[in-house]
Amino acid sequence: MKNALTFLVLGAVLSACGGGSDGGTRAAPVTPPVVVTPVADPVTVASQAVAAQAGLAVIAGANADETVYDVAADIGDTWRITFDSVKKTYAIRVLSTQFGLSDRSGTFTAATTGHLTTYTATDFSVTVDARTRLLSGNIKLGSMVSTVSGTGYAVGDVARLAGSYIFLGAMRNALNGGDRFNPKGSLRIAADGAAQLCNGGVFNAQGVCSAVSPQLEAENASLTLVKDAKNGLLVARQGGQDFGIVHVHAGDRGLALFIDRYSRNQENVLRVGTIVAAKQQKIGTEINGSYACAAQGDTTGKIDIAGNVATITNNGTGKVHAENVTLNKLGLGAQAVDFDGIAVFKDPADVPADYSMFMPLSSSMAVEFSTDRSFLTTCLKK
Repeated sequence: MKNALTFLVLGAVLSACGGGSDGGTRAAPVTPPVVVTPVADPVTVASQAVAAQAGLAVIAGANADETVYDVAADIGDTWRITFDSVKKTYAIRVLSTQFGLSDRSGTFTAATTGHLTTYTATDFSVTVDARTRLLSGNIKLGSMVSTVSGTGYAVGDVARLAGSYIFLGAMRNALNGGDRFNPKGSLRIAADGAAQLCNGGVFNAQGVCSAVSPQLEAENASLTLVKDAKNGLLVARQGGQDFGIVHVHAGDRGLALFIDRYSRNQENVLRVGTIVAAKQQKIGTEINGSYACAAQGDTTGKIDIAGNVATITNNGTGKVHAENVTLNKLGLGAQAVDFDGIAVFKDPADVPADYSMFMPLSSSMAVEFSTDRSFLTTCLKK
């Protein structure tokens, strides 16, 4: 009986496992689940690495529902924009204004396509790139319309911004827009916050600002970058007065700086504008693509780049035309010199003095300066 009982128990176990009987039903094989490992977005990874290396911190909101961005407005102001994702409200806080502007708030609608989210309200349309925390767009505040560009990051340690940059700028008289000045050249920041702005030139091996061409005159300006203890903003000072407020963008190509430029000149005339600087490096086919562009608070058109041709669409005139693209040059014709990080656009039908310079900041954005304008154009890559 002992042996029989042992046999029955063993048979029961085999039946439970689907065996032990010719007529038993076998259990279906179990297919292990397929584990899909998400592929990290390379732009996001590169941008976050740049932010970490520079010691940048995300600008904190009042709660987890809020995202905050500090922007340079091309009229010459600095504003802080906050979005509440639950209440669907926005608030613009004026941190620095040359025009007596006041804060503004309201409700928004949002639409997301890929990595870009566009926030829209009355006299308000801005787009945020989730990969790099870049914000750009157009806003009317009070009686002033402006194109804004900025960042969701704040600077912690000025020393970690040290390095070499290239820049394009545009400034003018605040009162009437006259006396246009469009600097372009090199920027060097030291670990102690001392900075040198070399307009029309580059720094040679001895660190001296030198003209890049006999046709250009190099002009050097000494600046000091300091944190403002009251609002935490990074301010560039020249001598005893402010030169402008610096906003730092963590692009995947490296740091980029948006400078809200304002100060009075020797004749006590208020000068305003923007200077945008980027890490200097060669550019190539990565700038190919379609860009939506804006300036002075309005969408100006688009630029489609394919190799050595840029197709320009002008919203104002409806004109569509092609321009030749020359990479890594500064200037045109007799003034053209090798200069990494700048693309020159030239319409063969225009006079020699008319051309534009295009400088990518990241996979999100580029800025363009045209010789016939007094504002920089910001271009968001779609």
